[in-house]
Amino acid sequence: MDAQKGFLAGISAILLFLSLLMVTPFIGYLLAAFVLAFVLKPFQRKIEPYLGPILSTSLVILLFTSIIIAPFALAIGAVVEDATRIVDDLGDVEAVDFTELEELIFEWTNQEVDIETEIAEGLERFTTIAFGGFTQVLDFLTGLALGMMILVFALFYLIKDGEKLHAWLISITPMPVDQQDELYSKAGLMTKSILKGHVLVAIIEGLIGGIALYIVGVPNAAFWTFMMILLSFIPVVGAFLIWAPAGAYMILIGEPFAGLFLLAYGLAVISPADNILRPYLVDKKAEIHPAAVLIGVIGGVYVFGAVGLFIGPVVFGFSKTVLEVFLEDY
Repeated sequence: MDAQKGFLAGISAILLFLSLLMVTPFIGYLLAAFVLAFVLKPFQRKIEPYLGPILSTSLVILLFTSIIIAPFALAIGAVVEDATRIVDDLGDVEAVDFTELEELIFEWTNQEVDIETEIAEGLERFTTIAFGGFTQVLDFLTGLALGMMILVFALFYLIKDGEKLHAWLISITPMPVDQQDELYSKAGLMTKSILKGHVLVAIIEGLIGGIALYIVGVPNAAFWTFMMILLSFIPVVGAFLIWAPAGAYMILIGEPFAGLFLLAYGLAVISPADNILRPYLVDKKAEIHPAAVLIGVIGGVYVFGAVGLFIGPVVFGFSKTVLEVFLEDY
């Protein structure tokens, strides 16, 4: 009997290891599917009695794709276009005369510096690292297509059969049912709090600022709006790092009214948005420190890619929840 158990345990370990190897390249997409299923399930549950599980799930995913994913993809296209334009403008270093600056550096440091050459070499290294060759780009696009396909299929079945998965996890987890219920309840509360109080607030704050950037005519407004969304995860000073320099830039290039409007708009609208929205959307029972959210965003992007922007803070929050339940019960 012991030999049989050992054999089955060994086979199970090998199969689990092989399964993990197959899943690892797409773990970010699978985690994103879990988060999206958590968000979309309540909508599917409301219409399921009228349309059935398959049709209601398909309709929810279709509406989500049309309302959220398609505009998001168009926005990303605009951001990439602006980013490319910025790189091209930076690459046009021959149009800038660095002679006076080079003479000033030599006067202060007694060191001769060829700024134009340094910038050109730096841009060449940056583009090589950032974009790689054709093979790397092709591999990235292939992985992205496969990942999105896996995400959609996983999302469909997680929404449709989520209750079955939940019941199965409860049945195989070696914990009392009441502790599992407490864990899932706190995890759900934490996930809602992070998505609404941090991710959603950052997106809203960035878009509010982006509207002002577009109105006053800041160049490459789509790119700077995207940067403002990312920085808005940093409490208090996040979006300020974009709109304040942008306002000063508009004043320096001879657009004082546009610059002053942007600065006033930032102080009166963008900055207060964080203080107004966050307390309203964050459940105090599931509060997570903004520093943890920021680390989750940066670490999530580093580990999972673009989808880590949203799932990174959720993974961090779930870890906090598990630790709290463990300390409470053990």
